[in-house]
Amino acid sequence: MSTKLEKLSHYAVIIIALSALVVSITQTRIQQKHNKLTVKPYLGYSLNQSFDDDLLTVYITNDGFGPAIVDKIIFIYNGKTYKTLEDYLKASGESKNRRGSYNYNKNSVFRSNEKNLLVSLKGLKHRGVTVKIYYKSIYQEKGELTFTF
Repeated sequence: MSTKLEKLSHYAVIIIALSALVVSITQTRIQQKHNKLTVKPYLGYSLNQSFDDDLLTVYITNDGFGPAIVDKIIFIYNGKTYKTLEDYLKASGESKNRRGSYNYNKNSVFRSNEKNLLVSLKGLKHRGVTVKIYYKSIYQEKGELTFTF
């Protein structure tokens, strides 16, 4: 009788150990997911129009908790793709209207809760340029922001 009880006891110990392992793995996965969410960037944009100065200003915002690391930014205008803001401004004739700008490169960082100037142009008209920003989080998760101004 004691050998049956011993075997049953051994099986119970194995089941308890396996259950503890499953719980531990599940908790680790939940923690990893939580960690990723706590540093996930959420890029957006804002357009500010100043009627007094006749300026259209475009900002990139990061409303997430972690930094957004730029992979690349492209500008699409009249069916053509430009790799830099400078190239777009020259091709579109907007260089003369620029009142401020910033060229972001690969590995530029949009920090959390910051407004980052993209461009400020004289004239409030809609330009019809599409901006695509490809970025990643510090965990290498990819994101994309697309907008037109």
